[in-house]
Amino acid sequence: MLEELLKEMIEIESKPKAVSRAEDAVTTAMTEALMVILARTVSEASPFERSLLVAALAPALAKALAPALAEALAPALVTALSNMAAPKQTSQKSAPIEGSYNQEGA
Repeated sequence: MLEELLKEMIEIESKPKAVSRAEDAVTTAMTEALMVILARTVSEASPFERSLLVAALAPALAKALAPALAEALAPALVTALSNMAAPKQTSQKSAPIEGSYNQEGA
């Protein structure tokens, strides 16, 4: 049941921005109901059951959060990649050319 609610919430999130107010109200009600059910389930669950619940929810949460994370991280990634691609200025000395030093006893 919980997985079906999450799938439906994800499908609603993927619709265009022109979602009607009725659908918004249903989404809000479903979210609140889901939070109550989830809080009750987690509080009554054993540690093993909690780990199973987290494992079951992780893919859906990752899919739902991916667009927001990508949007938030994009500026930092662009900056980091630009810095990596920029030519580095180093003060490395060139290696001595072979035969350019004086050999004693030659």
